[in-house]
Amino acid sequence: MLVAAAVTALGLLLVGAVTQLFGYRLGGSITVPVLAVYTLKNVYMLPVFLLSTALAYVGLWLAKRRTLVYGRDELLVAMAIGSGVPVVVFVTLGAFIPESLRTVVFIGSILPGLAAFNYHRVKPEYRRWDLLAAALLYVGLTGLGWLLVTPELSAILGRLTPPALYAETADVAVLKGAAVVADLDPTILARPVAVALFLVGLVASERVRARYGLRIGLVAVPLLAVYALASGWLLVLYAVTLVAAFAFLSLFHYVTLLYGRVLISVTTAFALLAVTALVFALPVTRGLSAYFVGILAGVNAYNWHTAPPRKGLLFVPLTVGLFSLMLVLARATGRVLPRGVPQSFGPVVVVACLLVALACFAVAELYTVDRPSREAVFEASVLSGGDRR
Repeated sequence: MLVAAAVTALGLLLVGAVTQLFGYRLGGSITVPVLAVYTLKNVYMLPVFLLSTALAYVGLWLAKRRTLVYGRDELLVAMAIGSGVPVVVFVTLGAFIPESLRTVVFIGSILPGLAAFNYHRVKPEYRRWDLLAAALLYVGLTGLGWLLVTPELSAILGRLTPPALYAETADVAVLKGAAVVADLDPTILARPVAVALFLVGLVASERVRARYGLRIGLVAVPLLAVYALASGWLLVLYAVTLVAAFAFLSLFHYVTLLYGRVLISVTTAFALLAVTALVFALPVTRGLSAYFVGILAGVNAYNWHTAPPRKGLLFVPLTVGLFSLMLVLARATGRVLPRGVPQSFGPVVVVACLLVALACFAVAELYTVDRPSREAVFEASVLSGGDRR
């Protein structure tokens, strides 16, 4: 995990610097650093990412020409296409795909859609240079990860924290003979069930954003529900890192006045470093899970920070409320590991989760003021002339 976190944190800081100096998007703040780690984990990730991104880009171009889609809906369209391509390939050709490739094809991550959306936002005259900068950064980060995974360093970098890129399932470790023997992480959810769970979580997160005007992460909550089944310590890790990242972000923004994509990059880099330090103190054994907890905490700390003060108060209850619902779905369809929560599952647990969710959303409703309709505003306006017919 040390190598994955170090490569990603450095990549995030470089993305922030390039964005601040040249205004390039580089396919999104986390895209290139995470793609470099994914490629080191499984070399097939790169062609899958390139194909999915190209199709998502073309699909979004067609959607913008044929429909009235705009703004955040563009991101959702791009993500649906970019994530859908790997899943469709897996469903249709799963029996003919090697297991190592099936794992990557299933990922269907948000990276292709995120990259396609960002390159649609770049002006055509800058797009070539943006792509070149992203490619150079990707090569540099991948090369750095390759150099850091060696048999000589395996005793230090591969054993101090959960192995991740030093694991027997990591291509770079196998190719260089640096793999560390460790217990393989068992499967918690079947792949089709996991896809359905993430789809439900994405729709629910978007409904929360539409209703309360607050972003809590597109896939953060369902992913945390799955992590809860693996180890309750991952939830502790997320909560502590989220609070620490939020405090760091607030101070950093106050001192520097940096904002937007630069602030996301710096905060997520800090969250990854904080997670790596906390892993030494907590009994966390799933390296890539802890790695993604850091990324989720950094991104959501930014979402929390950018919310208006009154709505910012709802970030925690809305996250907890939606998490309670997703945890019930995850526990009902998946297996819980020895350190996972909840260990027992029955009517009492379901009712308790539902009551927590109900209380959280009740608080959100109490603090939410409905926007009046256009008709009501017009009728109350002097421009209506008092005509209420």
